[in-house]
Amino acid sequence: MATAVGTRRAEIKTRTTDEVKKNATEVYARWGLSLSDAINTFLIKSIEVGGLPFDLRPEAPSYDAIAAIAYKPKLNDEGVAVLPSDWDDDDE
Repeated sequence: MATAVGTRRAEIKTRTTDEVKKNATEVYARWGLSLSDAINTFLIKSIEVGGLPFDLRPEAPSYDAIAAIAYKPKLNDEGVAVLPSDWDDDDE
């Protein structure tokens, strides 16, 4: 198991976009962490769990997210949904 004991002397260089760096720095600053502290914490936790310290599967969308893109039928004068089977197709 990895520990944070000792002086940090090893250097890791990485590239990212200015926007990612800025946004990540703001996120970790709210927790009182520098970006370096956050990356070090990520690495230590990765070693402890033997892989990525989080799940990469997408989360199930919330009800609000689904509702935002869901089909919303038109309502008739009585407030009842007009469903596709009720549409006048002019085929008949």
